[in-house]
Amino acid sequence: MKSWMTLLQKELLEYRIVIKLPLFLVVFAVVNFAIVLSGDSQVMFSVKSSGAMIDWGIEVDAFAGLIGKLNELLAGIVSLVLFFIYVPKTMRKEKQEGSLMFWRSMPVSDTLAVAAKLCFALVVIPAISSVLLLSADAIVWVLASLFMPQDVIASLGISVTGAAMHWIGYVTRLGLMSLALLPIATLLLAVSQLTRYPLLTVIMAIVIFKVAMIQATGSTELGSRLSDIYWLPVTVLTSSEPLPAYLMLGWLNAILLVASVLMFLASVWLRGRDEMLRM
Repeated sequence: MKSWMTLLQKELLEYRIVIKLPLFLVVFAVVNFAIVLSGDSQVMFSVKSSGAMIDWGIEVDAFAGLIGKLNELLAGIVSLVLFFIYVPKTMRKEKQEGSLMFWRSMPVSDTLAVAAKLCFALVVIPAISSVLLLSADAIVWVLASLFMPQDVIASLGISVTGAAMHWIGYVTRLGLMSLALLPIATLLLAVSQLTRYPLLTVIMAIVIFKVAMIQATGSTELGSRLSDIYWLPVTVLTSSEPLPAYLMLGWLNAILLVASVLMFLASVWLRGRDEMLRM
């Protein structure tokens, strides 16, 4: 357990943007309070674009109506941005700084080191964004208590209980987002040990695969399924029902989990192989 905490603290110290960037959410909550004052508590809209489905249904009794949903969306976007900042760089950073040999001398196995990085990307970063969401909702509640009539506050569902339920629902959504991001994270961790530009490499591979499938089959069905996979975290974030959104891939979810395990093992092997080459 001590090794886990040491590794996670190291990642947090090296990537302080994980703390700095979510602070924007608190500032946004104050600015966004003007939307609450408008009294618009029910919004429905749906957008579909290239595999991503954004389907919002903001209930009248949901916390702060539109403002609560915007806080939730921004917190989720911040979490995704931090994920894509951190994951492609973390394994490369070890090689660039030459710290692999140092960690090799410590009681830290390759499996533990890679698992800690996954934990940081899929647990710590979402946890920080959830705390910031709770802070933003608390600011909305305080400002509403100071500047809004009680009947309007009640109609918008702004209360301590409402904020707590909003946070619990968001944490549940984050858990499903992390499951959706797991295969992407393990893939990027493995690819980042083979190339200097892992994210660009993966994007180019996706584009080439889509073009090849269209030329080979004359159909975009396989490309669309691939789009569903990499858009899944966004779909879970924006869907009014995150669990059905996550399960929409059906049997592909099980295949992706198995692939995640294999890519995790590949990443562990590549890290150990790099250390052996340096000895």
